[in-house]
Amino acid sequence: ITGINVIQQFRQEKRIQTKFEDIANAQLKTRMKLVKMNALLLSPLTSLLYNVAIAISLIYFGFPTRSVFVAAGVIYAFSNYIQSFFNPISSMMDSLTSFTDGIVAGKRIFKILDEDELEPQQKVDPKAKIELGKIEFKHVSFSYDGKNDVLHDISFTLEPGQTLGIVGHTGSGKSSIINIMMRFYEFHSGEILLDGHDIRSFSPEELRKKLGLVLQEPFMFYGDIKSNIRLYNQEISDKAVIQAAKQVQADGFIEQLPDKYDSKVIEGGSEFSSGQRQLISFARTLVTNPKILVLDEATANVDTETETLIQKGLKQLRQGRTTLAIAHRLSTIKDADKIIVLDKGRIVEMGNHVELLNQKGYYYDLYRLQQDRG
Repeated sequence: ITGINVIQQFRQEKRIQTKFEDIANAQLKTRMKLVKMNALLLSPLTSLLYNVAIAISLIYFGFPTRSVFVAAGVIYAFSNYIQSFFNPISSMMDSLTSFTDGIVAGKRIFKILDEDELEPQQKVDPKAKIELGKIEFKHVSFSYDGKNDVLHDISFTLEPGQTLGIVGHTGSGKSSIINIMMRFYEFHSGEILLDGHDIRSFSPEELRKKLGLVLQEPFMFYGDIKSNIRLYNQEISDKAVIQAAKQVQADGFIEQLPDKYDSKVIEGGSEFSSGQRQLISFARTLVTNPKILVLDEATANVDTETETLIQKGLKQLRQGRTTLAIAHRLSTIKDADKIIVLDKGRIVEMGNHVELLNQKGYYYDLYRLQQDRG
């Protein structure tokens, strides 16, 4: 269902439908075998054993050669005892299907519980607060599997209010820098300092409050535009929501909607264009007034006109905020105070736009290639 657009675009409906029917039929056959096994073996077998036990007891108590008379109440009570003995067995047999399903589900749950990846731990210092937004990476190395480093000896300093552009080919380590700075993963060596404090000394609440992240693929939740911007944080007023939307140029299309900020949003926001969803994502981040903005290829999926609107909004919003921007379109970071170029997890070039062009290295070649395509 999620990929229905791609399926229709490449006219794969018949193949996918056939594949789906094969899987559904295989599951149906398996379920039918299970039902037949229950019908032919489990319940009938339990009933047979119960009836045999009753028959044996009646034969025993009613055997003609017995010299002692057995009261009817004793026989009745014994029959009830036999029934009470078989009731748990019958219940267990009836629940056998659910039990086997539970075993399969349990294996999947234990597989998740056995995952040894741990949340990065913070040694919280109550005095550690992000007030200026200065960022320092000192000889930071990082590996996802503990064996192969994806970042090697990364070092740079970003003063409060400055913008850093991060450039490199796919797999060069751009997003990994964001992941460790947002504390999604633990880095293994080096230091990351925010306003002079080790990043491990901040509380998770302080980091999430002062660091604002905008991803390449924004997700919208079921509700309305207003709730998608404030994300159900009732401390954020309607006035702040509207102001954030205006700052990122999102109010232009919101005001044209029938219910404006109260317009309904279905899960995923498929009724909006990718550019409109991204603008709302910008407003969602900026309404929290973060001290540090992190943009992970935030303009990669928007059209040129929408990108122009975003750039106008960001130019104003970057004032007083430190910004890290991963970008494939080099035109979006031309005005960055500093640009680092990554290759295989290492910084191979560093400087501003003009300085990097004058070096005529990796950045120069990439910029010329994009200009030729344009």
